Amino acid sequence: MSDEIKKEAHKLRILIELSSEILKEAQTMSSLDHKHIVRLIGVCETDPLMIVMELAPLGPLNQYLIDHTNCVPINDIIALILQVAMAMEYLECRQYIHRDLAARNVLLVNDRFAKISDFGMSRALGIGKEYYRARSASKWPLKWYAPECIYYFKFSTKSDVWSFGVTLWEAVSYGQKPYEGMDGQDILRLFRENRRLPKPDNCPDEIYELMWKCWAFRYYEFIVSFSFRSPVFHSLFILSQLRML
Repeated sequence: MSDEIKKEAHKLRILIELSSEILKEAQTMSSLDHKHIVRLIGVCETDPLMIVMELAPLGPLNQYLIDHTNCVPINDIIALILQVAMAMEYLECRQYIHRDLAARNVLLVNDRFAKISDFGMSRALGIGKEYYRARSASKWPLKWYAPECIYYFKFSTKSDVWSFGVTLWEAVSYGQKPYEGMDGQDILRLFRENRRLPKPDNCPDEIYELMWKCWAFRYYEFIVSFSFRSPVFHSLFILSQLRML
C-alpha cells in the first residue's frame, strides 16, 4: 500500500470516528429535556456532520464574565451557578455524567439564564452502576478533573461535583483560568499537599467553603450528589436568597 493511500485511509478513519462522536452526542442531547440544558435542534448531514443547537446569544459564561469583569453582581453569578446545579441534578437523576463541566460549556441565553452544553464526553451509567471507567486517557480537561479521574480513569457524579467546584471558581473569579501556568504534575502535587485553587477576590467565605467541599478527599467531607438536599443546593439557594434582600 502506497504512502498516499495510507494517508487517505487514515483521514477516512478520523472522519468516521468524528462522525460517530457527533452522532453519539446528538443521541444523548435528544434524550434530555431541561430548561437549563441546551436543546438539540437537529443534525445537519453535511460533510462534515454538524450538530444544530438552540441559540444562546451571550455565549460562554467565562467569556461573558471576562468581558464584563466586576460589572455582574455576585448574587447574579450565584443565581446562574444555581441554574447549572439544577441541570446537573437532572442529569444525575437520569443516570448521566457530564465529564466536561466548565464555565466555557455554560452558555447564556441572557444575563439571567444559563444552560449547560457540550455532551461529547458524557456517558450514561448502566443500571446499578455508580461510575464509568474509561479504557485509557485522552485529551481530557485535567484542570477540571478530580484526582480519581486522572489516576484511575474513574468518572461519577462525584467527579462532576468536583468539576462543578472548579466551574464555580471560574464564575466567581470572573472568567479567570484555573491553575494558570500549571501542568498536570503541578496540580497533582497541589492536591497531595492538600491545597486547592486560591480564594478569588471578593469571594464570599461561604462560597469558597462550598468549593472546598466539592474538592474534598475524605468520604465524610466531600459532596457526592447534586440532590436538592445536598450542600450544593442548600448553600447556593440560601446565599442567593440572602443577597436578594
